[in-house]
Amino acid sequence: MNKEYIADKDTQQETGEDLKYLLYKYLKYWHWFVLGVFLMLILAFIYNRYATRIYSTSAQVKILKEGEGGLDLSGLQGATTLFDMNKVNLENEIQIFTSRRLLGNVVEDQELNTVIISEGSVKSVELWRNESPFKVHWYSFPKSIEAGAYKAEDLKKIGIKFTSLTNIELTEEESSSSIKAVVNDTVNFLNYKFSISLNPEYSSDLQAVTDGLYSFIYLPKNRAIDGLSKAVEITPAADRSEILDLTIQGAVKSKNEDVLNTLIQKFNQDGIYDKQLVSKRTEEFVEERLKFLEKELDTVEQGLVNFKRENNLVMFEANAQQLFTKEATAEKERIQLETQLAISSDFKKELQSSPDFTLLPANIGIAENQVNELTTMYNQFVLDREKFLISATPNNPMVVNIEAKLKSLKASILSSVTAYVKNTQTALSSSRMLEQSSSGGLGKLPAKERGERIIRRQQEIKERLYLFLLQKREEAALVHATTGPVIKVVDYAYTSPIPVSPKTKIIYLAALIVGVLIPFGVLYVRFLLDTKLSSKEQVKRVVPNIPIVAEIPQLENGSSKNLLKANDRSVVAEAFRILRTNLSYVKKKESDKAQVIFVTSSTKGEGKTFVSINLSCTLASSNNKVLLIGADLRNPQLHTYVKKSKNVSGLSKYLYDEKVSHQDLIIKGIGDFKSLDMILSGSIPPNPAELIMNGRFEQLLSDLKTEYDYIIVDTAPTILVTDTLLISQHADVTTYVSRAKHTELKLLDHIDDLNKTNKLKNIALVINGLDSKSTYGYNYGYGYGYSAEAPSSKWKFWKK
Repeated sequence: MNKEYIADKDTQQETGEDLKYLLYKYLKYWHWFVLGVFLMLILAFIYNRYATRIYSTSAQVKILKEGEGGLDLSGLQGATTLFDMNKVNLENEIQIFTSRRLLGNVVEDQELNTVIISEGSVKSVELWRNESPFKVHWYSFPKSIEAGAYKAEDLKKIGIKFTSLTNIELTEEESSSSIKAVVNDTVNFLNYKFSISLNPEYSSDLQAVTDGLYSFIYLPKNRAIDGLSKAVEITPAADRSEILDLTIQGAVKSKNEDVLNTLIQKFNQDGIYDKQLVSKRTEEFVEERLKFLEKELDTVEQGLVNFKRENNLVMFEANAQQLFTKEATAEKERIQLETQLAISSDFKKELQSSPDFTLLPANIGIAENQVNELTTMYNQFVLDREKFLISATPNNPMVVNIEAKLKSLKASILSSVTAYVKNTQTALSSSRMLEQSSSGGLGKLPAKERGERIIRRQQEIKERLYLFLLQKREEAALVHATTGPVIKVVDYAYTSPIPVSPKTKIIYLAALIVGVLIPFGVLYVRFLLDTKLSSKEQVKRVVPNIPIVAEIPQLENGSSKNLLKANDRSVVAEAFRILRTNLSYVKKKESDKAQVIFVTSSTKGEGKTFVSINLSCTLASSNNKVLLIGADLRNPQLHTYVKKSKNVSGLSKYLYDEKVSHQDLIIKGIGDFKSLDMILSGSIPPNPAELIMNGRFEQLLSDLKTEYDYIIVDTAPTILVTDTLLISQHADVTTYVSRAKHTELKLLDHIDDLNKTNKLKNIALVINGLDSKSTYGYNYGYGYGYSAEAPSSKWKFWKK
């Protein structure tokens, strides 16, 4: 249990260290993050300062049900509500709102084809209505625009400069064309024909118009409609609501409001016109029947006058009244039936002769409710079909479905009217038979008197029918004149004072994030592509079982060949003192023999010779007798530190010449240290590996161990040659040198393999060439109390 707890604790500690190392790794470049954020915030400020403000304008309308806002004619005899819809299809209304036909009416009404712009030094601003000092009146356009086959480059942006209130100069930047003109005169420029006039509603001082630079452009109607269609958004206010939200976004508040209010007005007018179509059709039908009845009534009345004149009749005897009273009931019923027969027969003819999908006259007095209901339903479907054709083709499934219903309804209406005419004829025959039986007593009246009575009956029938149609005509005219609106405006267009774009706070936040992400991304890629060793944490991850005994800071350029002084107080000297101390814990020195320390590396250039000689100096500074042997026979570098020739007698000569004594090769008193001796490598032999294996090197170490306290051996790199591995068993400690920004990270696996296979004894790692100014730990571990530089500021916490 304790082992599991300790393991878990170690894992958490390693994770925390990894996060801390990762954080410090990026915070070393804090100035780049600050610069990135600063630059991005400046760009965000410039963008927010000069970006065009986009405002959102909204309005609300309620779609009224049919008849909800109209005139109630129920008080009139025989009158019914002309429209009766109980459900509003908001999807249809939205399609009408956004139809190109309706938007085209808005474009024409508000003159959205013309865009007038005030040109600024940084940004331009669109002018609207009284904000513009002038108006443009178009007369003709280039053929490509009139034909609708224009391209974007065909639309010319014309610049205008008022040299005075009566003179202007027109320019076009792309073609470098220019022309001078007079206000109110017709101008022909770039195949455009137009005139410029001052705007009497201009809200500012017209005298200042000469100080500004303006431009204008003509947008074809289809292009203006496309732009308006994209800008306008219409959505239901709620799922079960009959209210629509209208929204438009644009840079000019007043323009947004004018466009929305005009769109609402045009939609209402269009709906009223649709509702008036049925009443207008009914009125036309009744008007036609009245003209026909007027002729028939004139004929009957003239016949009565002629009959009386020919037969010298003035009035009937009073006693005839009693005879006619008896037939009054039968006669009244017959007259009603004949009236219904005439109306229904005329309606049947109209139904048979009218084209498909056209409105039928409604509520003309037919007493058959089914015919009236079917007619009203038929008219409503005709209106729905017309609305769908606004935004759909005749082949649209919805249109085809409605047309099928219309054909079926028309057939049903015709069938019902035919049945009603037939029933009325049957009832009329019965009524006539009853009238004939009840009027048998009239046979005694004189034939002339009966003839007059017959003519009067025809006159009465025509008069009643005429009066009935007059009433229907007035009802239809009243409905046509007083048709109510199809919408109720809940809220007229209102523009929020806060722009929807640009979103200042979001842009600043995005700038802050991008300002951090850009340097982070650059550093991330840099770290990702960097395959060189840069810190001891990287070493710990790959070779956690090998101790790191020192971190040597990078020396300034040109000083790498200088030896440490006896009382050196530099950061590098302190690093080597720490190395000296840590090596004593790797393997303690025996009392009677020298401790043999091999110094090696993976490849050349990692600083093993630099570490060897300065480690020797550090050991000698504590009054130890130290011998430094240059055992790198292939690429010796020790002679460069003591200003000796490369070919001076050294280890190579001792190995192949048994007559040579080691005493002949030792260089006494290196630098400031009298207790430091050195044996150079000597001339480069042709067979260094064989020389090292001949036993002379082992004999040399055996002879020298009794004379010195420490023997430092500068050996060859392990990954290039096998020389070091051949003599590795003679080392008490193997100091393995890696160099920051030079050693490839994959070489750490080679070091780990050497340790696991025991090819090198008691490996202790030294990391050379770390940045002395920003190395994690140097200013604290090495510089504090020893460096001439002032301690780091506390706020530079990531450098600690």
